[in-house]
Amino acid sequence: MLTTNAGQLIEVRDAFGQTLPRVATGPVDPGYDFAVVWACRAEEWDAAQAEGRDPDATPWPIEDVSVMEPVV
Repeated sequence: MLTTNAGQLIEVRDAFGQTLPRVATGPVDPGYDFAVVWACRAEEWDAAQAEGRDPDATPWPIEDVSVMEPVV
């Protein structure tokens, strides 16, 4: 099963099949109907961290997420 942590680099696959680099904002969320990883762009992650706020994130189904760096 996929495991993610806040700040971890991931790739997500969009509706067109392109892979996009993103930052996971936390662990896998079981969701209501299917599991997701909430993710945002690296720029948004950095801005949110600097401003002391939660990042503006989008849920991605775990089957469309892959980890770019291992969980430590």
